[in-house]
Amino acid sequence: MRVWVRVVIVLGLCLTLGGLFVHAAVTEEQRSPYPDAADLSSGYDSYVGQEVMVFGTVTDTSENGIEISAESGGTAITLRVTETEAAVEPGGVVQVYGTLEPNQTIAAERVEVVNSSRWAEFYKYGASAIGALGFLLLFFRYWRINRNTWTLEARDG
Repeated sequence: MRVWVRVVIVLGLCLTLGGLFVHAAVTEEQRSPYPDAADLSSGYDSYVGQEVMVFGTVTDTSENGIEISAESGGTAITLRVTETEAAVEPGGVVQVYGTLEPNQTIAAERVEVVNSSRWAEFYKYGASAIGALGFLLLFFRYWRINRNTWTLEARDG
């Protein structure tokens, strides 16, 4: 293939990617209609009665619900989540969908546990690292790099 054809293809792909970035920035408000923690912190009363979706770290649990700390843009807000029986420990991360009520409270319609405890995230990363290491070991068991031509070749036998 000629060099100028490759350059045109690469430029076309870069322009397409740039267009997708612009489209994502322009339509961000339409894709996420819920206020984030920074919006809630600055104008909480204007959102009371609306449906919200918030990600937060659990700071306290009780029979009445859980307390989460949500952060966005360097601004944090503490919210009390009621009407939930999610099995999560302090330090765990949850996604809460529900109606915003006065006194920094959310009446939860749905609570999804992202990480049940602070160690769950380390477990996920550790399992992924072990899987990646296993893949690399098996890959280089059956393939090798030819340093003369800098290509991959199958190992014999």
